[in-house]
Amino acid sequence: MSGAKAASMAFPKAVVFDLDGTLVDSAADIARALNAGFAPLGAIPFTAEDVHTIVGGGAKMAIDKAADRAGLQLGDSQRTALMQRFFAEYRLVSAEGNGLYPGARTLLQALRARGVKTALCTNKAEDVAHIAVRALGIADLLDVKIGARDDRPRKPHPDMIHACLAPFGVSAHDAVMIGDSRADSEAARAAGVPVILTSFGYSNVPVADLMPDAIVDHLDEVMGWLPKVLRALT
Repeated sequence: MSGAKAASMAFPKAVVFDLDGTLVDSAADIARALNAGFAPLGAIPFTAEDVHTIVGGGAKMAIDKAADRAGLQLGDSQRTALMQRFFAEYRLVSAEGNGLYPGARTLLQALRARGVKTALCTNKAEDVAHIAVRALGIADLLDVKIGARDDRPRKPHPDMIHACLAPFGVSAHDAVMIGDSRADSEAARAAGVPVILTSFGYSNVPVADLMPDAIVDHLDEVMGWLPKVLRALT
């Protein structure tokens, strides 16, 4: 799409981004945190590839899936201690700023230049998400940053997307969600927001099966799709 043609088409007023599998490849970091949590229990180390089938619903769900994979039944005290070890390591590794996908910063900068509001909407624990985006150098390119908290439902519930848009006063029909998973797709649909999914994220099914409004193989394709998926609603 030419610059002139793109400029003549309406862009969303806000774009909501998932984090893991969308803006950052965090699988290796999550594997390190899981291994720190599970090591005292004698579990075989998890790989980054294992993480692709574990993440998506937040840390508690990931740990339960990892325990099932390791053949472990966790008691309450074991789970509590494991979560403490997991989050201690996860905060440390997230502060290293690893894995920003090519094109992520350029995309956020391009949206900022257009006056489009940007929000982070992730099932990663909110404090860890804040650590990660600061370390990745994109915190100042995200106007709102919302992660998992105990007082708010996680994706695929739409509340997190609503919470992202509320500070902007932007309606669902003027926003687009960009993610990589069923949780992102279903949250967007429930919120009435069109959704673009990445083909390179952590979905455990082909993203085409989730019937997004568009699929991108690289983040530099997003700007061309934004006005198209928005226009499809009208």
